[in-house]
Amino acid sequence: MKLHQLRALAAVAETGSILEASRVLHVTQSALSKALKELEGQVGATLFVRSSKGVQLTASGQRLVGHARLISENVRRARDDMEEMKGNAVGEISIGVTPVTALLRPLADCLSAFRRDYPQARLRLLEMRPNQLLEQVREGTLDFALTSQRMAPDSLLDCTPVLNMATLVAARKGHPLSGERSLAALREAEWIVLDPLADASTPFVHLFADHGLAVPARVIECSSMSLALAMCSQMDTLILLSAESTSSRFMRETMDFFELDEPLPARVISLVTRDRHTLPGSAERLHDAIAAALRDYDPTRPHTLKP
Repeated sequence: MKLHQLRALAAVAETGSILEASRVLHVTQSALSKALKELEGQVGATLFVRSSKGVQLTASGQRLVGHARLISENVRRARDDMEEMKGNAVGEISIGVTPVTALLRPLADCLSAFRRDYPQARLRLLEMRPNQLLEQVREGTLDFALTSQRMAPDSLLDCTPVLNMATLVAARKGHPLSGERSLAALREAEWIVLDPLADASTPFVHLFADHGLAVPARVIECSSMSLALAMCSQMDTLILLSAESTSSRFMRETMDFFELDEPLPARVISLVTRDRHTLPGSAERLHDAIAAALRDYDPTRPHTLKP
């Protein structure tokens, strides 16, 4: 397998069309088709089929395209790393965050400091759900991610836990259940959650499972933090937030935070990458700076922006 063949397969997967893929890669359709045919011959499998809807990957094609993307990203990283070592401009660094980790105040400090040190670097900051982040890290699309998801010990990713963040139950000011201290009593309320209910690793699922309770029956799934908070302000829904939320004056003025008798599961904030030792030098320094800042971070302590 050759790199240009793998790039051709990845481009077809992303565009769904050989014509569009050839335009993206700046090659002719015949050259692209030849590369794909040669790749199919080398792996001994049909990788895609043509239909009226365009080009669709087969099961073998879908499996191989994951490897293709990872190889292409690793080559890009290696090239960027070599250019940095020669003193040339830093390349592109892609970082993923969740709606919870995006709110962590030291993160903005670290990114601001990085921009001062590496003004020519191309930074891509992407907010996604935890499962999406991990998939992007596995495929090499993200250099690393800052996630609030519990990581399985056999995830085959390089995971660095950096912070334990308390979880809080919150609702709009004046909610009928404000002041309630029993989790069982809150189970009958309507909730809004940011993570899929099908994901058993989320704090919401653990909140009830850890205390032998079934998950509430009335639950709204919403992947947008801003929309979820807007709905909470207008409805009698409950929501799980991180302790970082209490640092916001707006949140303190608009939300009630419940003090429950039952302990709530903490969120473990982790930095995740495929292998932090193979990150380009600048990306590794940013990764380590964020890790150090969060290890020293106390959400209850007043925060002052660094100059």
